[in-house]
Formats: sequence, C-alpha cells, structure tokens
Amino acid sequence: MKSVIFCSLVAGLLSVAAPLAAQEAVPAGLLTEVCLPYANRAQTFERSIRAARELEFRRPVNDTEPLEEWASEITMVSRDGAWRVKIEEGSVERDERPAYEASCTISSSRASARELADLGRRAFRDPRYWTTPPDKAWRWDRRSAYPDEYGLAVEVSEQPGERPTMTVRGSYY
Repeated sequence: MKSVIFCSLVAGLLSVAAPLAAQEAVPAGLLTEVCLPYANRAQTFERSIRAARELEFRRPVNDTEPLEEWASEITMVSRDGAWRVKIEEGSVERDERPAYEASCTISSSRASARELADLGRRAFRDPRYWTTPPDKAWRWDRRSAYPDEYGLAVEVSEQPGERPTMTVRGSYY
C-alpha cells in the first residue's frame, strides 16, 4: 500500500514538473537554436526559420501572404500561441555609424520580464565572455576583440501594455 501511495505521489509531482520543464525549454531552445546562431551570423535567415519550425513554431494564422524571396522579417508563434519569435535583419544607424543588424526577439504571454531575465542570467553570467552595464541589469554584451567591427548584445525589456521581450542583436559595422 505504501508503494502505491508513493508511486502516485511521484506521478503527481512529475505531471506538475513536466509542463514547467517544457515551458522553460521553449525559450532556451529559441535562444540556443535560433536567436544566438542567427545574431552571430552562424545561421542564415532561412536556416533560422527552419530551426524555429523544428521547434514547432509557425507563422501566425492571419499571416497568409507568401513570404517574399528577399524578406527580411518574419514573426512565428508556438503551437499553443503563447510564445513568439521575430527574426529580422537590415541596415540601421548605430552610434551615428551605418551598421547591418541581425536580431531575434523572443516574447511570451506566459513569461514575465523577470523570468526572461533569469534565463539571460543563467545563459550569459560568465564574465569572461559577457559584460553587464551597471545601470542595465537586464542587458549582456558579448566581449569582442574587434568592437569596431561587430557586437552582440542581449537585452530583456518590458513596455507597458506589451509582452516582455528578450532581444538578441548582432551589429556589424
């Protein structure tokens, strides 16, 4: 009888822990398989879309237009609609210099900015590779031997009325 009670208790705990682990796996998978490789230019725009699809992301239901051959932006949603990833690239002005940026933004209706920042702290807390500005606890900059040529930054932000976001941005000068 004790073993039956113990087994049902363990099964109950596992049924609660499994969705929590799965929920944490979504942003971690997006970060490591889509966003970081894309912003580092280790992965193309098209390959990043395929990587998101492998994580069971798709284009939103109301986005039915065919993707243009030279598209530079796409938004994809998770199967349950709770997570979004926006992959984009293009030319911008950064610190009064022209730059090419590749960025990837993760957002969710289920994760708070604090939870995204916790993910960032776990992923980017190694000071040998990442720095955090003293006034921006939710930002991490990749150390670079050539900061005049390229930079990689990750930032968590929260705007009123919007989903919290984690943006991984690669800037190339």
